[in-house]
Amino acid sequence: MTAVANRLAEPACAHCGLPVPAGRSVSTGDAFCCAGCEIVHAAIAEHGLERFYDLRGESDRIAAPAHPTARPYTELDDPAFQRVHVQVTADGFACAALYLEDLQCAACIWLVESAPRCIAGVREIRVDLGRGRADVMWDPRTTTLSAVARYLDRIGHVPHPYRGLDRDRQRRGEDRTLLVKLGVAGAAMGNLMLLAVALYAGLFDGMSGADTSFFRWASMAVAIPALGYAATPFFRTALGALRAGRLHLDLPLSIGITAGLGWGAANVIRGTGEIYFDSLAMLVFLLLVSRWVVLRHQRRASSAAELLLALTPSRARRIDATGVVDVPIEAIVPGDHLRVLVGDVIPVDGVIIEGVSALDVGLLTGESRPADVRPGDAVHAGTANLAGPLVIEATAVGEATRVGALVASIEALSAHKAPIERLVDRIAGTFVMVVALASVLTLLGWSFVAPALAAEHAMALLIVTCPCALALATPLAVTVALGRAARRGILVKGADALERLATPGTMFVDKTGTLTAGRLAVVSWRGDLDAAELAAAVEAGSDHPIARAIRAYAASSHVATEIREELGRGISALVAGRKILVGAPPWVRAQATSRPVIEGWIAELAERGETPIVIAVDGVPVAVAGLADPIRDDARAAVVALIELGWRVEILSGDDQRVVQRIAGALGVPSTRAHGGVSPEGKVFAVTSARAHGPVVMVGDGVNDAAAMTAATAGIAVSGAAEIAIEVADVYLRSPSITAIAATLAGARATLDTIRRNLRFSLVYNVAAGTLAITGVIHPLIAAILMPLSSLTVLASSLRSRAFRGPS
Repeated sequence: MTAVANRLAEPACAHCGLPVPAGRSVSTGDAFCCAGCEIVHAAIAEHGLERFYDLRGESDRIAAPAHPTARPYTELDDPAFQRVHVQVTADGFACAALYLEDLQCAACIWLVESAPRCIAGVREIRVDLGRGRADVMWDPRTTTLSAVARYLDRIGHVPHPYRGLDRDRQRRGEDRTLLVKLGVAGAAMGNLMLLAVALYAGLFDGMSGADTSFFRWASMAVAIPALGYAATPFFRTALGALRAGRLHLDLPLSIGITAGLGWGAANVIRGTGEIYFDSLAMLVFLLLVSRWVVLRHQRRASSAAELLLALTPSRARRIDATGVVDVPIEAIVPGDHLRVLVGDVIPVDGVIIEGVSALDVGLLTGESRPADVRPGDAVHAGTANLAGPLVIEATAVGEATRVGALVASIEALSAHKAPIERLVDRIAGTFVMVVALASVLTLLGWSFVAPALAAEHAMALLIVTCPCALALATPLAVTVALGRAARRGILVKGADALERLATPGTMFVDKTGTLTAGRLAVVSWRGDLDAAELAAAVEAGSDHPIARAIRAYAASSHVATEIREELGRGISALVAGRKILVGAPPWVRAQATSRPVIEGWIAELAERGETPIVIAVDGVPVAVAGLADPIRDDARAAVVALIELGWRVEILSGDDQRVVQRIAGALGVPSTRAHGGVSPEGKVFAVTSARAHGPVVMVGDGVNDAAAMTAATAGIAVSGAAEIAIEVADVYLRSPSITAIAATLAGARATLDTIRRNLRFSLVYNVAAGTLAITGVIHPLIAAILMPLSSLTVLASSLRSRAFRGPS
């Protein structure tokens, strides 16, 4: 209770709103949780932008400290960078796109877009909050891009070169074209409905021939140009499918729309017969709306170059005659010497020529434990330097690196990955043949009974059986499912992804970062518990992952002195007058007495796949810590749920086989289905081999999983996944809980059930409407009721779907 009261009494940070830790001084009347927030707050005040805090309000508190970097950003002014990322307008202004960190709300947009008031030479900055993108326009004769970047950094939004400019430009063009067609179809539908109301009213109250003719001609004048333009996506897809020798659902749609417009126009010119312009307009509008919504959920594809930029840094520290210089990655060539500091991501493939360190290679291999490296060892782009500074000689850059080769293989697999033939397209082929045959038989049959009505009834059959409900069956069900899934933190990329996930098969699950937390932690402790506090004091100043794990396990109030660290071996120090050793067993054995009980604990933890770390006090080993990547709390429940849904679950990991076996045993997965030490190429082989026996889903989070995801029937990327894994996956789980995998599969199955139900409704409608047309009793008023009624029935059925129901 006292702790809670003390926490409530803590002052709030003037910038982010988090509690201010005890001991931080309050010098200016404002309290700050960290130096970063203090720097950002001062920069905002310096430029007179305090209105930011009023615009943000209490409800939009950032709830995260600021992290300004104080970098010079000189690489942004390098000619090699500017050739790729900067464009110059006709009037001499330069334009570039930046990705900004920590964009949270409208107040952040206002703060960034106020830059022209604060930096001379900046013409404007436009912010896209959803993408985290800022489009900057400046006068290169007055200021530089690095100056703009430094300003953005100081106000709390660390900038990076924006990735995917070509993709965004193409998408904007496609979106704009579809929106124009959607607007034209909507306007045409509204006007044609008004004209149709007048014509339907005339059926009951009578209307002069001149008025009827006027409304019919007016309807044709609106319908033919408007719908002929708005329906071009269906015509284009139908023609493409015919050229490829396939029957697509857009083919009967195109036939129905064309027949309706053509026969309606002929009847207007003849002055007799029915017109169906209003129903066709509503059909085209609804189809375009559903396609727009589905398209918004499918925007995930990337080119190889864009994916490569997502994996490796945009800059590097090159060593030349003048010293160490920040340069853009485009300026690096093989043979250059680069300095890589602790915390940096290695930008190129190379060989270490100076320094020793530990690398996080999980991005490429899935290995949860750091890899110790020293001069002469090869290193790869995309791996993170954890322990000590390095100097490396570049041997490969860009697409020639191992990461580049992996990205290229992903695109090659994507190109050869045949799309699933959708259920509705299979029905479309039969539908086209049945309707065409029925129309010919109707024409022939009525030619004997009433030759003057034969063509009228045949065309009426083609029009009223235009598969509006059939065409809406899938997109409406998918739109509802995608919206619900997104609210639950499950981002699905479209109907194909749901169909791929609906049928049970084999599911390969990566271990590191998927079933486990993806970080080292102390999971076992043997021996003196008090030694944990002493070990934490020794490790207080180290950045090694093992040091971070020990500090997270135990807090210490002691201060260590005479600290000596040997990378890859251990660390020693004096704590409270006692000499403490913390390190690998061979290193501690060389400096301390041997104890059988300690050796037994070391063997036990190693057998379980844990990394043993020995703690010795004054030359006597007293405890052993077992470090491993801890299993996620919900992992076992997720595996059980997947098995209950009919999936065969297997673990596929680049980590040590003993570690994988331990994880499998804890989760209830048979040892024969737990595979360790698997390379990215090995994962692809395992997935392609399993596809010969049925559907395969790959679940992972790293670059080493991305190629296997592409080779699988479907891929699922979990929360915290590498950007490339998110891009190639069919589903991305924003929640850290992997029980969402089972929810995704159940939702996919429920969505497919809804699509099948919608298809049954649509087929019943087409049989009923077709029968009325064949028997000659179809009436324009009946058609006007039946066509929208069928669409509304499908909409109601989609809203009743059980897919992804649950809390947001």
